[in-house]
Amino acid sequence: MISRDAFAQEVRSLTDTAFAVSYLILGHSADCEDAMSAAILRAYENRGKLKKRESFRAWFLQILRHEAYNLLRKQRRLTPVEELPEAPAPEGDDAGRLDLQAALDQLTEDQRTALLLQQEGYDLAEIGQALDVPVGTVKSRISRAKRTLRTLLEEN
Repeated sequence: MISRDAFAQEVRSLTDTAFAVSYLILGHSADCEDAMSAAILRAYENRGKLKKRESFRAWFLQILRHEAYNLLRKQRRLTPVEELPEAPAPEGDDAGRLDLQAALDQLTEDQRTALLLQQEGYDLAEIGQALDVPVGTVKSRISRAKRTLRTLLEEN
């Protein structure tokens, strides 16, 4: 079993990546913090189930994804879509970010997550383990995501 200190060190090293992954799913920083807290607690309680310490990153990110999706399902039950406020259009320098964000929003959540994890330096096997899919599926998701982004950004 991974020690408490080693667990804390591993979680600290994943903070930025974990926040980015949960933000892709949830879209709000407060929700991301809730999902991350729940994932940390769940991972700590189940740390005895971790077979190899080298697999910690993928194992933890898989738990985080489950917690983020659980939170998202709860929120969808609480907030009717009609009542969600529309986001104001950005001005100036933020307009370029809107194009990229709009293009990222066109990707599936699985494609966005795989692409983000690759950008964070995870290898294909780790991404596959975190997403619970084969490496070939990871490769195709990343390839489709890049192709879609390229097409959407060239149109603008």
